[in-house]
Amino acid sequence: MTNRRETDMPQNSTLFSQFQLLQQTTEQESHFNVIALENMSHKLGRSQEGFPKFFVRTNNAGSSVQNIVREILSVQYNASCQLIDLQGNSEDNIFAIITLRSPEASLQSYFIDIFLMMLVRLPEFPANRELAVEVENLIAIFNALKNPPKKKIQGLWAELLVIEQSTQPETLINAWHSSPSAKYDFTLGRDKIEVKSTSSEERIHKFSFDQLHPSANSRLLIASTIVRESGPAADGLSVKDLYDRIRQRVTAIDSQLRMYTIIAETIGTDLPRLENVFFDYTTAVDYLEFYDYLTVPSIPDENIPPVVTDITFSSNLNGLVDVRSDESPFDMNSSALYRSLI
Repeated sequence: MTNRRETDMPQNSTLFSQFQLLQQTTEQESHFNVIALENMSHKLGRSQEGFPKFFVRTNNAGSSVQNIVREILSVQYNASCQLIDLQGNSEDNIFAIITLRSPEASLQSYFIDIFLMMLVRLPEFPANRELAVEVENLIAIFNALKNPPKKKIQGLWAELLVIEQSTQPETLINAWHSSPSAKYDFTLGRDKIEVKSTSSEERIHKFSFDQLHPSANSRLLIASTIVRESGPAADGLSVKDLYDRIRQRVTAIDSQLRMYTIIAETIGTDLPRLENVFFDYTTAVDYLEFYDYLTVPSIPDENIPPVVTDITFSSNLNGLVDVRSDESPFDMNSSALYRSLI
């Protein structure tokens, strides 16, 4: 069996709208009302409580897999179901049923979007054990959404802006930190990018001492921009808007899933704000610049007593030379990471 083509994936915005209009299945009914997924043998249904349920056709190969019941997700394998789609077509078959146990619209939309991606990279009729691997990944993502935010939404928005503005967004996605607490936002071998944003008039950013003192053979660029909150009608874009723009240019499902996973790890319980908080896109793009860390005002090593640690300070970057300009001696072409910024 070959995996489904990435271009075959249904559009989530349309699918979620259809899901919201889908008639809920009642306890008295022996069937489930479902939406047939384009180019797939799987279905999307709606429970009595209004929860989204994916019905996944498997090949039942290999040994049985244990059912899962978690606070927010449940999985039932080898379930015999009768499904009726919007056109009135009926199907009796064995399915694995993956249910998001939440009435929250933002979580439901997120669940439908991300699980569709997982289905695309599976065989057309996956074995239960193949599906179980994706289910574990899904559980990890939704567990992260129960945690407090690890970074302000402005910081996440600025990182996505750098990806959105790049000529090779997939390179930056693959270099993006696995953890929001990582020392640098993007790392590819010895090359690194740290993203800083401010809402003030002055280009002043806070640094830790360690951030501006990478290892001897490392190269580091500081991405700096001015990010101001705005409304959607004032050229404002949300995190979700930026994600959608990037996704249109990235065809690899693994890269799209990586973006979703990092966003979940970063934003946690702030997920509903991804679509409701907007920042001035034009201003942020106009002010986006990249500086060699060696030119950023810092504190010399020799001025730090050995008993002093965890030093943070603010530096004013006004007047520094953007490494992309002709005035800068910085070689952008010697690095795949930095070439993607040109």
